[in-house]
Amino acid sequence: MITNYKTIKSPSNPMIKEAIKIKKRSGASRDLFLIEGHHLIEMAIVSSLSSIKTLFFTEEFASKKDFQKILKYIPSIEKVLITEHLLSLLADTESPQGLIAIINYKSLKLDEIKSANNPLLIICDAIQDPGNIGTIIRAADAFGANAVVTLPSTCEPFNSKAIRATAGSIFNIPVIKTEKSELLKYLVSRDISIYATSSKAHNSIYEIDFNKPIALIFGNEAHGVSTSLQEKAKGIFKIPISGKAESINVAMTATACLYEAARQRNFFRLSYPKDNF
Repeated sequence: MITNYKTIKSPSNPMIKEAIKIKKRSGASRDLFLIEGHHLIEMAIVSSLSSIKTLFFTEEFASKKDFQKILKYIPSIEKVLITEHLLSLLADTESPQGLIAIINYKSLKLDEIKSANNPLLIICDAIQDPGNIGTIIRAADAFGANAVVTLPSTCEPFNSKAIRATAGSIFNIPVIKTEKSELLKYLVSRDISIYATSSKAHNSIYEIDFNKPIALIFGNEAHGVSTSLQEKAKGIFKIPISGKAESINVAMTATACLYEAARQRNFFRLSYPKDNF
């Protein structure tokens, strides 16, 4: 049974107006953004990187077991019953599930990255497509990277399309925005080597030693990694292609690189307990 909730039916309500404002910013603020559906919300609940500020739900979704399960973990959260019409105003998908949350995300700085003696960082340099950013974050989470860092001109990883592409991994791994100068200073201070991918490289991925502190930089879909960062790289490599495809996109490239790094680091032999939501 649901208790201590508000009911809102009008789009002119201040809470609805504020939620729409957050939605329209499309993740411009990393402190507050909207997420949809019980899966993403469940992952946000158990994450140390986020907290739920407000939970909007419809009458239909309130009867579902998924909703009751969520309420067990956040019984004191601000809950708001809304109409299907208001749901359509807040949602970004064509067929919303009936559950939307305002998330407060903890923004970290570079020096707050938690890592062992052998960090693996993923750097996004002017990547434009939110689907690519989201997929890279998901792969970074899957294969044991310590953080994903985005540089200026990279699309916002907290817009709705990017968040959906992460499949919730955005709540498992720090995503940090910084300037190029700050990044280079940080990497030098911690003796982290820079490696970049390029289709014109002579060395292949199999010639790179990933068993050391390393930052892998992936660049713009059309132009690749910027020249200034390539000049700072200790090595530039490519992923050999044997089929007829002309190339693979940046998200596929990042996933292949992360898999090879995880393989070399024996990541797959480690066993991590999973949170049982």
